[in-house]
Amino acid sequence: MKKQSILVIILLLLIAMVGCSSESDEKDILRVGMELKYPPFETIDLDGNPEGVSVRMANALGKYLDMEVEIVDTAYPSLIPALESGNIDIIISSMTINEKRLEVVDFSDPYTTSQLMLLAYKDSKVKSYKDLNDSDVIISCKTGTIGALWAAVNAPDAQIKNIDEEASAVLEVAQGNADVFIYDPLSIVKHQKNFPEATVAILEPLPNTQGWGIALRKGEDDLKEKINAWLKDAKTDGTFDTIREEYLKDKVKEFEENGLEFFF
Repeated sequence: MKKQSILVIILLLLIAMVGCSSESDEKDILRVGMELKYPPFETIDLDGNPEGVSVRMANALGKYLDMEVEIVDTAYPSLIPALESGNIDIIISSMTINEKRLEVVDFSDPYTTSQLMLLAYKDSKVKSYKDLNDSDVIISCKTGTIGALWAAVNAPDAQIKNIDEEASAVLEVAQGNADVFIYDPLSIVKHQKNFPEATVAILEPLPNTQGWGIALRKGEDDLKEKINAWLKDAKTDGTFDTIREEYLKDKVKEFEENGLEFFF
């Protein structure tokens, strides 16, 4: 009887040890928020899986942190609220660092030098960003983007249309219902090619803009330090070079053709 009791105890201990080992092998999950509507940075492949520059960045960061990555597709205006509420851990979604956002979240070091530029209606009187702060000017923006934030601060006298979908915001300009659309140069060049007869690309950088950063909750200084260390390595160890070659090769050529310095 004693022998059987000892065997049972040993068996229970072995089961407990296996269970502990299994739990310790499980990696923590890094929930990365992004809106999968901005190819080639954030999009989905033919099978509906997350794909693009930001997805590759997230996976590389997860590997560096020894964490499993979960991509959480989130509407752009809801990204910061989702971060604040704890539904996601970080944001990698081509998000520009600016003072208004820094009031509620923290950012990593910038990983691009992206700037804002203008897509203008062909007959608009707007020829430069200096013409924007005018009550007769209608600015089309995608809701929640840096373009919308920039317009609110730098062109308060203009009429600002905030529209949920990028394509609809662009269409406002192409149809002459708005003077300009504010966005990054990658998108401006693309949209002008889609509406060559109706629009003009004003490739003049808007002032008071910064690059894109990885957003995280305030107070998470240890995570921020690790992310910045990874970004520094990724820019020199070939990580960014590989991503640029895979996803952005054609875009680099477009920038060169338009006399622009590529931002990633």
